[in-house]
Amino acid sequence: MVFASDAARRFTVKLNTLLDKVIIVKLVNGRTYKGKLAGFDQSTLSIALEAAVDNENNNWPIAIIYGSTISEILVEEGSIFSAKEFSEFLIKHGGIPPHQIRVYEDINVVEIARSVKVSKDGVEGAGPLAHRVNTLFREYMRRKGVRV
Repeated sequence: MVFASDAARRFTVKLNTLLDKVIIVKLVNGRTYKGKLAGFDQSTLSIALEAAVDNENNNWPIAIIYGSTISEILVEEGSIFSAKEFSEFLIKHGGIPPHQIRVYEDINVVEIARSVKVSKDGVEGAGPLAHRVNTLFREYMRRKGVRV
């Protein structure tokens, strides 16, 4: 059973994963805005867009949109990298023990043995483990159809 607080937490996690991604916001009055999600207010569901363009092709450096006027939020781009999926890839194809892997789904990051971090941007860390994880990351992305 999923409780309301768990559902609210999941909703906030999803919004956090959209930060710095291009989204389309449809308003109840029919207007639309497209821009990079720069932030949001969890209590009012108001959002801030950077480099926003409205449906009349007006450009706005920043657009603050009140939550009560939003009817839909659509994601323009998806993330190819999934921290949870990559952690499973590490276990299955890299032989890395699950107890050495920590997944931070809210920020889409995997940490291995507290010394190597992996995100959509690549591998951070040094040494043999980082090199091994980087090889696995390249293979994971290759299977997703992305050249790294």
